[in-house]
Amino acid sequence: MSNGNSSRDADAVSLWDEAYGPAHLKDEQNLWGDPPVPYAVRAAELFKENSSRVVIDLPCGDGRNLAPLANGTSILLGGDTSATAMTIAERVAAREGIAAKTVFVRMDAFDTGLLDNSVDGIFCWDLLGHLTNVEDALKELYRVIRPGGIIVANMWTMNDCQTSDPDIREIAPKEYIDHFDFYCRFYDQADLETLLTATGMAAESVVVSAWTEPAHADYRTYEHDHESLAFTIRKGLDEHAAR
Repeated sequence: MSNGNSSRDADAVSLWDEAYGPAHLKDEQNLWGDPPVPYAVRAAELFKENSSRVVIDLPCGDGRNLAPLANGTSILLGGDTSATAMTIAERVAAREGIAAKTVFVRMDAFDTGLLDNSVDGIFCWDLLGHLTNVEDALKELYRVIRPGGIIVANMWTMNDCQTSDPDIREIAPKEYIDHFDFYCRFYDQADLETLLTATGMAAESVVVSAWTEPAHADYRTYEHDHESLAFTIRKGLDEHAAR
């Protein structure tokens, strides 16, 4: 893990927009396919139990997790750096009947543009493992969560299918570059605890989430198994200032 702004993290912004473009997607396909990740359902339950009024799906990508997350909040913000991805996500929101409560905002995890303590929940799935500068992203997410609000996020484990993908290359222990040229970092429980300690945070809960996904469009075009550490961070009621 590195500190400071990473050029690889910045370069990935254009790579993601390209990944959602017509060169990879045909006939209005989603990049990841329609099924949401199973933990999105649990996240929605957590947001609802916490009386969340405004939740961010960051990154929302092509909208695969919007429908379940919408069940846990009054207003759902779909945030992403890719306008191309959000165009697809808008169609998904309309199809799922949640367009009236979903607002799309171009947003970067390092600089959301939101006020301190301004949202009730954040679902951040399959992003942090792509970042070399995870600490600053987590601090930004924590800054915008209101006291009592929660962040639900994940880190891939070494049991995730990506580590055995024939098109991925290892650059360091638990660190890889995939065939899209995206950085991928894999974590065990100790790694996650070390990361959160470095940011001054602690997980309220950590569970292993494992599931099987169908083939994706132009990317891992076969059924495959994922495994992540799904974790929740709750901002203390007495914490009003950004870290």
